[in-house]
Amino acid sequence: MERLVLRRLVLLGAPLALALLEVFHPEQPNSATEAVEQGVWFMWFHFIQVPLIGLIALAVYLLTDALEGRVVSVSRWAIGVFAVFFSAYDAAAGIGTGYALRNARGLSAGAQEAIYEAVKDMPVLSLILGLSVVGSLAWVVGLVAAAMALRRAGESLGPFILLILAGVFLMGGHPYPAGTLAFGSFFVAATWLEFAPGRLTSASQPLRMT
Repeated sequence: MERLVLRRLVLLGAPLALALLEVFHPEQPNSATEAVEQGVWFMWFHFIQVPLIGLIALAVYLLTDALEGRVVSVSRWAIGVFAVFFSAYDAAAGIGTGYALRNARGLSAGAQEAIYEAVKDMPVLSLILGLSVVGSLAWVVGLVAAAMALRRAGESLGPFILLILAGVFLMGGHPYPAGTLAFGSFFVAATWLEFAPGRLTSASQPLRMT
């Protein structure tokens, strides 16, 4: 029973928490003053999101924990890449930016403007953008492969479509509305699968997929 509770806490709790969290993502600031005012929450928002990224990666793994085969392996490798690269992107573009803006509080308007100009384009720098692109593409691959494996194993069409949508939506970025749609779609798909009669994840022996 405890194992089942922990499983569902991760499988359902992580995507639901992320879907709700993204609603509160700070909006794009229009000035240095506004950005500095958002700095503390921007930093803490991404501090909260980083462990949830690890948990959502684990949730994707749990979707196919009763399955085996090449498609399942692709999903697990891809979602591992997502966890590493997307977390690194969050740390660099989210926590780093928020920390810099937070420390700009109390400085002169000119100093705040200089810091804002230095960090506002940080997410599009080549290295950081690369982390985001690789992480997002890995998320798509991981979910599409998981959806294919579950569909081949006999699961219904609904979760298959929802998981693919969850992958595609995140390509629009993690803030609301794209992030909420992505993680919300995953939550609905996972709930559907978890509470379906004779769900595959309750099988005592792994199913082999080719």
